[in-house]
Amino acid sequence: MFGRFAGFSQSLRLPHSFFRRQFSVRAIYSSFPATLHYSSPSRTSALYDYEEADSRLDGSLGEAVKIQKDGLVYPTRKTTMSSNGVTFYPNTFLLQEVVRQHFDYYLKCKEEGKQAEKRFVFTIFKDFNRTLDEFYDKHALKEAMDDWLDKHPYKDAVAEENKEVWMAK
Repeated sequence: MFGRFAGFSQSLRLPHSFFRRQFSVRAIYSSFPATLHYSSPSRTSALYDYEEADSRLDGSLGEAVKIQKDGLVYPTRKTTMSSNGVTFYPNTFLLQEVVRQHFDYYLKCKEEGKQAEKRFVFTIFKDFNRTLDEFYDKHALKEAMDDWLDKHPYKDAVAEENKEVWMAK
């Protein structure tokens, strides 16, 4: 979480035992542990290939993703990016600094007469998993796995590279 803003990470005073016990300041959760926020450069998500970053005018590296050779995007910390995609934060001092830095950048662009899209903060509430469960209950067809496998034989599966075919289904 902190890799993108080197100055912030150096100002943190983490105890030596934190690193000795190999806790991570980043984490990947299977549910939302708290209400989390993301400072977005636009009203909608605009993820793009990290390799195209130099051609982007808005400087929104936070939405860059490193696409692997298999065409998929994996979580990572081993690139020059702080994460592979957007990073959500709880409402901490770090988030406040990030949001204020982004808002200052927006105001500076406006003052200089540059075209600047209004920035937004996306908030996902802690109980989002409950909302997903309600969505699945209302909109998803739920089938036992053995029934699904009977209805969807392996021979009818589509190769991942045939995007037009599987996107049409």
